[in-house]
Amino acid sequence: MRLENDKEFNFLFEEEYKKIPWIFRWSQKRFIGALIFMGVCFVAAMIFLALFNDSAEYVTLPSFGGYEMGFNDYNYAFLIAMIICFAVIAVMAAWMVLSKLLENRAFKKATELNNMIFLTERHRVELEWQEWKMENRDY
Repeated sequence: MRLENDKEFNFLFEEEYKKIPWIFRWSQKRFIGALIFMGVCFVAAMIFLALFNDSAEYVTLPSFGGYEMGFNDYNYAFLIAMIICFAVIAVMAAWMVLSKLLENRAFKKATELNNMIFLTERHRVELEWQEWKMENRDY
C-alpha cells in the first residue's frame, strides 16, 4: 500500500517489506497467475473425480443362499490424482495466506514506527514552543 503524502511511512514500509523473503512477496501478475493455476488444479480435480466414478466395474461374487452379491471396483489412480490436485490447492492457499499475514505484519510495524516518529516530532516541537514562550514572555 502506498500513501502518497507520507514519505516517511513509505520508506519505513519498504524497509519492513524488504525483510520478507522474496518467495512470500506477491506481485499482481504472480498473484493472478497463482489463482489461474489453482483454478486449473480445481478443474483437473473435478475431472479426476468424474473419471474415478466412471471407472467403476461391478464385480460379482459367488451367490450365497440364492442372493447374488458384488461390489464396485474402482481405478484408484484417479482418486490419488484428485487428492494431489486438492493438496496443491491447499498448499498454495496456505502460502498466499502466510504471505498476506507477513505483509500485514510489515504494514503494522511501519505504522507503529511512523506513529512513534510523529509523536516524538510533535513532542519536540511542543518543547521548543514552551521554551520560546518562556524566553519571550513579558514580566
